[in-house]
Amino acid sequence: MSFNGLRTIKSTIIQNQLDIKLGNTLDSGSVGQALVSGGPNQPCRWDIHTGTIQPLTMGTNVSLASGNPDFDGSIPDTLNSVDTTYTAGNGIQISGSNIIQTKTDNQTIRDSGGKLEVIKVPNSLTMGTNILLTSGNPDFDGSIPETINLNSNLTNIDTLSFTNTINPTAIIGNVALNNPTGVLFCDLTSSSNITSPYFLHDVYDPSVTDVDSLTTSYNFIFSSNLKNSFTAKQTSCCIELLIYNYSGTGMRFLYLQLGDNIGTEWSVGTSGGGSGTGTRSTARISLYTDETDKVPVRQTWYLTGLTIGTTYTINPMARTSGTTNSIYAGGSYPACILRGYYLPS
Repeated sequence: MSFNGLRTIKSTIIQNQLDIKLGNTLDSGSVGQALVSGGPNQPCRWDIHTGTIQPLTMGTNVSLASGNPDFDGSIPDTLNSVDTTYTAGNGIQISGSNIIQTKTDNQTIRDSGGKLEVIKVPNSLTMGTNILLTSGNPDFDGSIPETINLNSNLTNIDTLSFTNTINPTAIIGNVALNNPTGVLFCDLTSSSNITSPYFLHDVYDPSVTDVDSLTTSYNFIFSSNLKNSFTAKQTSCCIELLIYNYSGTGMRFLYLQLGDNIGTEWSVGTSGGGSGTGTRSTARISLYTDETDKVPVRQTWYLTGLTIGTTYTINPMARTSGTTNSIYAGGSYPACILRGYYLPS
C-alpha cells in the first residue's frame, strides 16, 4: 500500500523505502539528522541529535549474562551480582546475613557499645617479698588502677651483722641506719670495696734515707719517683705534697712547684701533659727557716680549667734560695706523699 500526499495513519510498523518528508515544505532532512520530537501537539522535525549513549561498564562482583564487559543497549541482557562468601579469621566471626563481628572472650576483651574494650591482661603480675599494692590485692592484672609500694622491714637500725656475702648490687630503699635514706649493702671483707677520698695517692718511702740537696734551680724531687698521670673526671682538682725539709743554715726559702712530663712549670706545660686553662703558676714559697731546722712541709695546688677525659702528668719539683738546704724521704725520716682529690661540686 502506498500513499501520495498527506495522510493520517495509525500502524505498528511503518516500512519506508525512500525518504520521509516533513511539514508543508516536505523537508526530507540532511545526512546525519534524526527525527526529533517537538513536544505535545507540536510537529516533529529533522535535527541533529545532541545526546550520546555511553556504555555501562560492569564493576567488582557484577556481571552480564552475555559475558560482555559493558552494556550499551544494543542487545537485551541480564545483570547479575556475584555472591561473595566470607570466612571467619582470628578474632573475627560471621553471623546472620554475612554480618562481620569481632570475636571476644569477654574476660580480657569485650564489645562495649560498638567498641572494643580491654578488661584486663591475660596474666597477672604477682607481688613478691616486701612489695605491696595499695589496694591490698596479691597481684595486678590491669583491671583497676594501682600503686606499687616497697614494704621496708628495716628501720632505726644502728648495727647490722651478716653471716653471708650480700649482693653488692642489692639496694634496700628507705632503710634507716641512724636515718640515712637508702643503704647499699656489700661484702665489707672484699678488697674491692675499699674506698679512698683520693683519686691519686703515691708514697715514696725507701728503706734507706733518700736525700736531695737542693739548688737554686728547679729539679724533679727524688729522681721523679713521684711522677704520676691521671685522667680528669672533673674540671678542677687539688694536688697535695707532703715532704720533709732540712735546712743546714738559717734564712733559707724552700720553693715547690708542679712540673709536667718534661720539666716545664705545669700551668704552661702544653706539650708535657700539663696546662689547665685556669691554673695560675704552681711555683710557690712553701717554707722559710730563720735558723737550722728540720720541718715537715705540706703544699697544696689548685688545678682548674681541666678537660674531662684528658690525661695529665704531674711531677713535683723543688729549689732553694741558697745552698745547704735539702729534702729527705724514707729511712728514719717520713715518707714523701703525693695525692690528688676532687672538690665537691
